[in-house]
Amino acid sequence: MSHDFPEIRFQGQLRPSQADAVKIARRKLAAGQRRLHIVAPPGSGKTVLGLFLWSDCVRLPALVLSPNSAIQAQWADKIELFSAAGTEPHLVSTDSDQPALLTSLTYQSVTLPGRGGADDEGPAIELWQDKLIEAGQAKDPQEAAVWIEDLRRHNRSYYEQRMRGYRKQIRDAASLAGGSLELLHASSLRTLQRLKERGVGLIILDECHHLLGHWGRVLADAHELLDQPVVIGLTATPPDREGKRPEDIQRYDEFFGEVDYEVPVPAVVKDGFLAPSQDLAYFVRPTREELTFIANADEQLHELVAELCRPVETDEAARQVDVALDAQSSTPARRASPDFSSGADRASPVRYRTPVVGETTTSRMGNGGPASADRIAARAGTGGAGGSGASSDETSTGEPLSDWLLQVLIQRRLPTGVVKDWDSFQKRDPTFALAARAFLLRRGHELPPQVPPPETDVGPEEYPEMALLTPVLDRYVRHHLRRSADAAHRQLAEQVVRRLRMLGVQITETGAQACASPVARVMAYSQSKTEALVPILSAELQLLGERLRAVVVADFEKTSAVSAEVEHLLDAEAGGAIAAFKQLIRHPHTDALQPILVTGSSVLVDDDLAPAFDEAAQQWLVQEGYEVELEFGEEDGFHVICGKGSDWCPRVYVALITDLFQAGLTKCLVGTRGLLGEGWDASKINVLIDLTTVTTSMTVNQLRGRSIRLDADDPQKLANNWDVVCIAPEFSKGLDDYLRFIAKHSTLFGITDDGAIEKGVGHVHPAFTELKPEGLEGSTSLLNTEMLTRAGRRDEVRELWKIGQPYSAEPIRALEASPLGGSGGFPPFKGAREQWNDASLALAIGKAVLLSLCDAELLGHPGMLHVGQRSGGYVRMFLEEARDEEAALFTQALHEVLGPLDRPRYVITRSVHAARDTWLSMILPAFVGRYFQRRELRRVMLHAVPSVLARNKDLVAVFEAHWNRYVSPGEALYAHHGPGKELIAQARRQGWASKARVHEKEIFL
Repeated sequence: MSHDFPEIRFQGQLRPSQADAVKIARRKLAAGQRRLHIVAPPGSGKTVLGLFLWSDCVRLPALVLSPNSAIQAQWADKIELFSAAGTEPHLVSTDSDQPALLTSLTYQSVTLPGRGGADDEGPAIELWQDKLIEAGQAKDPQEAAVWIEDLRRHNRSYYEQRMRGYRKQIRDAASLAGGSLELLHASSLRTLQRLKERGVGLIILDECHHLLGHWGRVLADAHELLDQPVVIGLTATPPDREGKRPEDIQRYDEFFGEVDYEVPVPAVVKDGFLAPSQDLAYFVRPTREELTFIANADEQLHELVAELCRPVETDEAARQVDVALDAQSSTPARRASPDFSSGADRASPVRYRTPVVGETTTSRMGNGGPASADRIAARAGTGGAGGSGASSDETSTGEPLSDWLLQVLIQRRLPTGVVKDWDSFQKRDPTFALAARAFLLRRGHELPPQVPPPETDVGPEEYPEMALLTPVLDRYVRHHLRRSADAAHRQLAEQVVRRLRMLGVQITETGAQACASPVARVMAYSQSKTEALVPILSAELQLLGERLRAVVVADFEKTSAVSAEVEHLLDAEAGGAIAAFKQLIRHPHTDALQPILVTGSSVLVDDDLAPAFDEAAQQWLVQEGYEVELEFGEEDGFHVICGKGSDWCPRVYVALITDLFQAGLTKCLVGTRGLLGEGWDASKINVLIDLTTVTTSMTVNQLRGRSIRLDADDPQKLANNWDVVCIAPEFSKGLDDYLRFIAKHSTLFGITDDGAIEKGVGHVHPAFTELKPEGLEGSTSLLNTEMLTRAGRRDEVRELWKIGQPYSAEPIRALEASPLGGSGGFPPFKGAREQWNDASLALAIGKAVLLSLCDAELLGHPGMLHVGQRSGGYVRMFLEEARDEEAALFTQALHEVLGPLDRPRYVITRSVHAARDTWLSMILPAFVGRYFQRRELRRVMLHAVPSVLARNKDLVAVFEAHWNRYVSPGEALYAHHGPGKELIAQARRQGWASKARVHEKEIFL
């Protein structure tokens, strides 16, 4: 560190999160670490933090690099918050020609590539020639050269366009090889040399998630040129790695290393430096026409699966399948439930017996049905380890899908060979092992004894259909049909590939992967989603009145090219910002918001607003010193704004419209995520409606960051962030948009209705799980009503955030369950006056489990049991102030007690006192008559004894004692045979086996 560095002091006080980051940075710098990686949300004070680390910790001349000039200027402006002792004539500079103690520049200024130089022209032309030869457009380099030269002379603009592309490929190859500095423009090289001469000892890379490409390659090499200064990477979110080069990802990870400190959004909200928010969701169904299209695609797939489950013996049969499937036209727009089966296949469940090692094939032949145990076992060989029959490369013999799956499971056959036991099979391919069993169970088959049932809390019918079909059909096509000697089977394989592609699955040589899906596109850009803007914004307007500042964000101004399959449903505007804008101006409630659309190429203004907009815009342009003449092109219900003059550009008109929005000239902006995302700020936003399809952490967090800026004029601000989700759960791809919604929230923190902070979609509603929305298929209107009601509870939600109170970054393990079942009736104890409800019952069961674990000396410091009620009938339970390993043990034990029976070792019954009327209770007034009711003991539920307490009879006795004291009289029975096993069968037949949906989560307090 330099002794000549002046004393520079921060004139304010660091926020708690900033102070924590500084503490960690000091420790790591003292230990010799020269690279720091800090993640902090927009509005958390990254700029001040970076300046403090520079002035107080590193104390060396610094270079700050930012992705644009606006952020570059922020660094220079924030230096005013610091005071320098003595005189320092060049404390800060934004001029690359005059570096200062702190030099703030853009990434472009030091990474600008040389353009059109002779050095890369030759290699670029050679690459172009190679591409022409490879594509069959030229037979040799000479012929390709003639074609290129002819293009240069007759179509110069296209020639230059193609040359820019090939030059970039040459530069990329060189920079990936470590030669990026040699490709830089002379001005960038001069800038780097001046910075080296200035003695730069620190580089601060702001929004460093942008460095997964050319910028990152150059800076990795420039770091060496500048004698390896200290590096601080600052970003609001980790980078989006999808589609990036592996070399770039590896270099980024090596350059920055692990994240040293991450500032969670809730911590900044609780500190009072970001506005609180709540996440809400509005659910819609596709339109009738869209549903018909989705149903047709679905039905064609199910018809194909039905064919796969019946033998196809000849080429003619395959041809008939092909004709039948392609001839389908319209189908009903709704099915009762997706089971990818024909009724005949489900009508006759098949039972299996375990093949005996050494038993002859003949002795196992029988008269079973289409997939009888004997026939399957005969094909499968002995069923012992290694089997005697099928190898991984056996020739297909034409088994129907269900038969083939059973063979694979019985033999434990992987693509690479047969494994010795089931655990090995499941470990090697857990996705297929689960999907194959669930597929068979959903078709009415029973699994053979040597194939264990799926170990999950949900039944096979709960899984999304495509999650089961994709791995099953992928394996069947690649390892059975395509390898068949029969052309009919190979033709059927192509049918499967085509049908799956329609639903977004591409079967390649190496496996199944996601691809563009016409059905998914219809769901994502459904007209119903645009129509949902009206009820949402109408409700928000009624709640906020003149204070409403809403932003609607779409992916694009218009959608990209529409495929032929859906062009009758989706026009060029479907799902885009223009469609949203037109929807708003069509309805009187939302037209009153005076909406404005702003994109990178268009400005549209509601026709009612045009005169006021013209006056306000002219004043702003004059005030800011811009020379622009506005023109208004009149359309149906709106005006298209064009500006004459060199000053008119997106940077200017976005600033103009943002200021008018802040001032209240319009209450609603409609735009694209590219323009209204990273770097755009409008502090008064209190409603954000997200119509985008993006799910990457980087973009989602940047978008959500727009609405949580503090508003100086509204200290009680709470932003409502809305997602609009299109669902049709009865169809194979009907939850695609819901799964996209899940992915969006996977990295988002939010406040829940019981005051906890939760990461993931559960903070929006407890019924939203990663698998599917629970119990909502027929009640979207009720859910939407609840969400619109919650929108008006801003004060209550703000209280739940507990702003000003400390935030613990340590997660707490929690359990959520619904419905508990049998929660009515009275506790079966003398003197019980209040009936069980979900919360009181959960508390009693939780207490029995907790005290049992303590008495068994499995818990040392258990903490305090907390039980809270959530919306939708869910109950949340967790231990406060417990060690993580003890909280994990308690959570697992409670999960086993409350969840569905999954091969428990011991079970125990739960009973309640049910009130029965007498003749006297019926004739007396209710408040008196209840004292004359009789109570009788009624068994209502069968529960598992937690496995950790079922290891031996002594532990079982401990649990039984606490269960009898706090929950219900009952005897714990061994469940693997005898009365206990019979009791489980009875409970399942009579409906008192638990069907609770149980989820383990991590929350923050």
